[in-house]
Amino acid sequence: MTSNSMLAFTFLNWDYEPQSGELLLHYQDEQFGRFTEKFVFPALNPDKLKVIKQPLTTAINCLHWMAGVSYYKTSLANNIEFAQQKPNQQQANWLTQTWQSGLAELAYKNQLPWLDYIDFSFVENTAESAALNLQPRSLVAIGGGKDSLVTIEQLKVQNEDFCLFQVGQSTFIESVAIKTGVPLIQIKRQLDSRLQAANEQGAFNGHVPITAINSCVAVITALIADFDSVVFSNERSAEFGNVTDTQGRSINHQYSKSLAFEQAWQTIIKENITPNLDCFSLLRPFSELHIVKKFAEYEQYFASFSSCNRNFHLAGSQNKQHHWCGQCPKCAFVFLCLAPFISKQSLLKIFGQDLLANEQLHGLFAELLGLEGQKPFECVGEPAECREALRLLAQHPGWQQHPQVQIWLTEISDSSEGEVLFKPSQQHQIPAKRHFQRVLTEMDSGI
Repeated sequence: MTSNSMLAFTFLNWDYEPQSGELLLHYQDEQFGRFTEKFVFPALNPDKLKVIKQPLTTAINCLHWMAGVSYYKTSLANNIEFAQQKPNQQQANWLTQTWQSGLAELAYKNQLPWLDYIDFSFVENTAESAALNLQPRSLVAIGGGKDSLVTIEQLKVQNEDFCLFQVGQSTFIESVAIKTGVPLIQIKRQLDSRLQAANEQGAFNGHVPITAINSCVAVITALIADFDSVVFSNERSAEFGNVTDTQGRSINHQYSKSLAFEQAWQTIIKENITPNLDCFSLLRPFSELHIVKKFAEYEQYFASFSSCNRNFHLAGSQNKQHHWCGQCPKCAFVFLCLAPFISKQSLLKIFGQDLLANEQLHGLFAELLGLEGQKPFECVGEPAECREALRLLAQHPGWQQHPQVQIWLTEISDSSEGEVLFKPSQQHQIPAKRHFQRVLTEMDSGI
């Protein structure tokens, strides 16, 4: 591969057709060529376009810049260039931080140093935020897992006017959305097919900050379809990194789900797009274990939900016969943390097997429990949450005599963090608008 210090990655232009909703984002990588990514949004009539044109243009610029990370990673070029619109300083800082932190895992796995040469240039101007009269309703991201389903059920209790939101064409997510009974807006996304060819030619490949991309897509959708709130379901455990580099920097698989990203993106929205739109996580104050316990109340979703990422491969679901692969960190984590709160029979029906008894997974569980190695590079909770789940299993009639539970109990510390894990964090706030704050009270009182 050509030295990346000699290469350039260029943001070309973008093309948007309001009436069809089609958005094309164009990029050029000096080594792997030109790429075009396609999104299809809801149609937008000319009168509405006149009202939202300025903030919509800024939001599309943000998506153009953020989505470029999928193609930039092919060569990790040292030079980032712009054929047309450059970000302002605030936007450039947001992009630099998100790309560096969001690609840190890829660099780590490829034995590369921190990508601190990623530094977006900027122009000395400020995008003007435009006041909009958006409807008081929420656009709620759904991924088919437990977290978004808890958010959905909590908003139902509060009688929130909301609609579900999905990026991509996953039939699995669509099937879970149908189960909720809430309308779904599906934004089609088509990655450039040449990305796969680049990978086969030796391009760098790995994790990108996908939630950052989806956050930009969600804001565009909210502007077009008239929502004043975009609601995600990221928990406070997303703050916990996987490994620390030699300079003391945290490499966090979930960076774009973190509070740091959320706050930075919210600032971009308020000061560059519109002050009338909030984009936040409703579950931010809660631990994963707290959320799992709440999810255990929603038995209607047990047969349909899944957090296993093998449902979402570019070539289609790798879980042809079952929603859970039973082999990955997310399967192991959800199995362990859900086990204390439902019957053993129900859990085995969901997963089709006892994952704790699978010797091939014992090393993975040891990593989740913090007994060896490091936290897996996946969207899983903290070791403290897994250890508390294990302690709770010691009191569960279906699991307390399980041989592996007994073995691990002797290896973890005696101290319990249960009280902290089942209380909302005071440091993680959500907007004090409408009834979102009441969700905190309801979630807390139900534990």
